[in-house]
Amino acid sequence: MTRFLVTGAAGFIGSAVVRRLERGGHEAIALKADLLADDLPDIASTDASHCIHCAWYTNHADYLTHDINRAWVAASSRLADAFPGRFIGLGTCLEYDVANAAEPLAEDSPLAPQTLYARCKAELCDSLTGDFAWARVFFVYGPGDRAGRLIPDMIAKFARGEAAGATCGGLRRDYIHVDDLAGQLVRIALSDVRGPINTGTGEAPSLSEICAAGAAAFGRPELALANAETGGQPPRIQADLTRFRTFVGEPNARDIAAGLMGLIR
Repeated sequence: MTRFLVTGAAGFIGSAVVRRLERGGHEAIALKADLLADDLPDIASTDASHCIHCAWYTNHADYLTHDINRAWVAASSRLADAFPGRFIGLGTCLEYDVANAAEPLAEDSPLAPQTLYARCKAELCDSLTGDFAWARVFFVYGPGDRAGRLIPDMIAKFARGEAAGATCGGLRRDYIHVDDLAGQLVRIALSDVRGPINTGTGEAPSLSEICAAGAAAFGRPELALANAETGGQPPRIQADLTRFRTFVGEPNARDIAAGLMGLIR
C-alpha cells in the first residue's frame, strides 16, 4: 500500500483521485489546509511518499483570467519544495500553442499559453525540480462536474426533453471521463516518468458529435442539434499519448459514447 497526499481532495478531479486510490488499495490523505496561507502544515509528518496536487482556483466564470492564479503558483511551489517525495502537478493543454495545432499535441509541441491561468501553470511546471511529473490535462467531464460547462448543461437539457447543441459544434476536443483521468494520474504517480506528460483519450470528437452521443444515450437522438461552426477558436485540441504509452502503458480511457452512457445511467 502506498500513501498519497492529495490536495483539492474535495474537488471535481481530486475526489475522483481519492476514489481511485482507495479502490486500488492505497491510502489517500486529504491535505486540509489553506495552501494560500503563508505557512504550510508539517507536510513531512504525513509520511506520504507521493503527492498529487489537484488544488487550484477553478471558478468557471473567471478561472482563466483571475489574478489569484499568481498566488497559486507561489503556493504550489512552496508545497512542492516542502514535500519530500514524488510530486505530481496538474497542468493544462492550454499551455500549448493550441491556436496553431494542426496535429495532436505532444509534450514537445510548441508552448504558447494565452491566458493567465495557462501561463501560471506553465510557470509552475518550469519551476519544479527533483522527482516530479507534470500531467497536462485536456478536457474533463463526469460526476461532480460544474453547471455551466458543456456536458452537464447538455445532459440537463436532454433530461428535461429539450434540444441541445454546442454553439460551435465543429470544434474538436479531447474529453476524458474524470474517473479515467484519475486512473491515469495515479498510474503516472506510481511510474518513473518525469516532467510533462499528457493525459486524455487521444481522440477528439466534435462538440456536435458529443451532443449526438449524449442524446443517443437518452434514447432521444432527435434532441441533438448539430452545426460545423468553430467561432474562430482552435479547431482541434487533442492529446498525443505516445509518451504516456511509452512510460506508463495504455491510457485505458473510455470513448465519449461509453462515458456518457455510463454517466447518464
